[in-house]
Amino acid sequence: MPLALFILVGLGALAIAISRLSAGQFSAAVQESLSVQAFYAAESAAQVAMHQILFNTADKAGADGKCAAANGDILTFSAAGLNACSAQIACSIASSAGDTAGIYRVEATASCGQGQLAAERRVITGVRYE
Repeated sequence: MPLALFILVGLGALAIAISRLSAGQFSAAVQESLSVQAFYAAESAAQVAMHQILFNTADKAGADGKCAAANGDILTFSAAGLNACSAQIACSIASSAGDTAGIYRVEATASCGQGQLAAERRVITGVRYE
C-alpha cells in the first residue's frame, strides 16, 4: 500500500510538471509569433512613410512638408496576420535648410497583441530625396 501511494504521488507530480512545461512553451510560441508580426508591422509602416515622402513629390520643400505631415500618423492594419497590430510613424528632417537633397529619418514603432501576450518592435530607416 505505501508503495502504491508513493507511485501515485510521483506520477501526479510528474503530470503537473509536464502540464506547466507545455503551458510555458505555448506562451513562448505565441510571444514569438507576436514579435514577428510586430516587426513586419513596423517595417510596413516605415515603407508607408517613405512612400508618402518620396512619391508624387515635386521638390525638397514638398518632401519636407510630407515628412512633417507623416509625423505622428497611426496605422491600424486590417490584413490577415497583422489585424491585431498598430504602428506609429515618426519622421524628422536630417538635412540642413541649404542642402539640395532632403535626408529624412523615419522611425516606425509597432505593437501587436495585448496584456501579457504583447510585443513591440521599432524600425528606424533613412531616406534621401534628390
